[in-house]
Amino acid sequence: MRRRRNGAVFLLVLAGAGCEAIDPALRPDDQLISELGLTERDRVYTVSLATDVGERAEPDSIVVQPGDYLQFVSSDWLIHEVHFDSAMMDDQTRSFMVATEQMNSPPLLQQGARFVLSFVDAPLGTYPFRLQGNRADGRGVIVVASPPGVP
Repeated sequence: MRRRRNGAVFLLVLAGAGCEAIDPALRPDDQLISELGLTERDRVYTVSLATDVGERAEPDSIVVQPGDYLQFVSSDWLIHEVHFDSAMMDDQTRSFMVATEQMNSPPLLQQGARFVLSFVDAPLGTYPFRLQGNRADGRGVIVVASPPGVP
């Protein structure tokens, strides 16, 4: 009897070993789950857009993994637009963004407006972007990298 119980515990430990806990801050909200069909296991990173002396992204550099999502969210009432810089992208990253129709955001016209990107099947690499709006352009970069421990 004792031997069976230890075996069951071992199987439970093995079954849970492949499950990675999702950071609660990266869980999609109800609207993304409802409108985009995301699940609570999907990871959604957030970049906040604001205007100071110029357009600004916070953070202006972020690392995601293939399969992740990223949302640009306007934190003020000014106009923001996100444009990916095709001249600074390699052929694979540019092709991915063009094929998925994610090269440019629509104008984000109000506080809380957002532009959501999908990096499902995205090639590894850098995705530089430019912010345009009411003041001087801003810049930033998204890096799609392998998960830690995966070459």
